[in-house]
Amino acid sequence: MMKILFNPFEDRTDRDVRNFLGSAFIRALHKGDHTPVAQAVSDLGRKKLPDRAHSYIKARHERYTAVLSQISSNPLLGADIYATACLLWDEALFFECHEWLEQNYRAAQGQEKKVLQAMIRTAGTFELLAYNRKKAAVSVAAKALAVLEPHLLQVPESFDIHPKMARLRAVMKDA
Repeated sequence: MMKILFNPFEDRTDRDVRNFLGSAFIRALHKGDHTPVAQAVSDLGRKKLPDRAHSYIKARHERYTAVLSQISSNPLLGADIYATACLLWDEALFFECHEWLEQNYRAAQGQEKKVLQAMIRTAGTFELLAYNRKKAAVSVAAKALAVLEPHLLQVPESFDIHPKMARLRAVMKDA
């Protein structure tokens, strides 16, 4: 029997779990408190969900805890939206990185807004790749690179965009 993998792009329950958990994590980041994540994990644990969802919840909870621990031990990290985004990226929390940057995108203006959108697309590219959605990932990567390349100097150093852009180029090359 083939094991069905967690896939929020193809399964509504998986998407709901990802979104619910991700929203709780973003609230936890803003509060600097693990409580929203713990509550979400508890709420989801009481639901009848497929094993793949429970595995996803457990894995995400572990990564969320690691991120929140790093931020609590370094308040300057939590105060820099771009450093936080980079930390999320490093933990392969691409959906959450996308969501974190998107909240900041809404308040941005001018070139910063364009750069944030490209950074959001960069995270989106790798979220798509995580679920084997290569065609969509290539399209999003192209849009991200089209903005990042001419605005490279406007990306804050704390996001460390260079390795991410190299990965975007590799996605384009492999298309």
